[in-house]
Amino acid sequence: LGVVKVFFGYCVDHEWIAASPAARVKSYKSRDAGDTRNEQKQPFTDAELRRMYDATETYGKSDPAQEYKYTVTGKDLSDFIAVSTYTGLRISDVSTFRASRMNEIGEVVVRTKKNGATVSTWVPPWLQAIIRRRSLEVGELIFGEHETTDRNVVTNLWRAKLRRLWRLCGEWESRPYPHRMRHTFARILLERRRPDGSPALTVLDVAELLGDTEQTVRKHYAAWIPGRQAKLTAILQEAFAETPRPGEDNVIVMPSKKIVAK
Repeated sequence: LGVVKVFFGYCVDHEWIAASPAARVKSYKSRDAGDTRNEQKQPFTDAELRRMYDATETYGKSDPAQEYKYTVTGKDLSDFIAVSTYTGLRISDVSTFRASRMNEIGEVVVRTKKNGATVSTWVPPWLQAIIRRRSLEVGELIFGEHETTDRNVVTNLWRAKLRRLWRLCGEWESRPYPHRMRHTFARILLERRRPDGSPALTVLDVAELLGDTEQTVRKHYAAWIPGRQAKLTAILQEAFAETPRPGEDNVIVMPSKKIVAK
């Protein structure tokens, strides 16, 4: 099954077929099989994002005579990564992104609540310009229309393009996955601070944009929550300030020689 999946993945990468017929076949996993869920929750660093953008400059150009094979260009992939990173949308939503999802001031609807209310994020002017340009060049579906309406097939096509791009980037410390862009969105927001050092957004704000609970965001993104460790240290210092402690005369000095029980 592993060989079959690799073979059909190669066929998809070269656009010989639209989607891998083996993609939905689940592999057998032993108890010792690696779990990639934690890897997929690892945000990309700014340096890794830069590597991807740089790689888009050479995507499909290693063999100019064969460049016609690649209907998706490096510029398309660069725009795809930007929309993914700055909206936090899942790959299925980005691959079927509609220009009407963004309003005139740059707010992008990221989800709709059960009560019908929408939750939107704002994207910077340069990304607004990219979305509007693509809508004029490509149409309402800014990353192209497809003969199929199956979102899974469309999403898998873009997964294949990203895998090919990531191979151009060289070695990775942690394996790249499309879902890592969504976590990069959360990392960027949590790292932002106001001039006084306070968080620009609360954990609850980020959870609202992601459609997760505050507890889930704290669990997965604790390392990127501003001031978290400083706050914990201050609490512990205050808590232990008046706690009784042994005097120097009561400190027990452990023997330096190993004691062998008889």
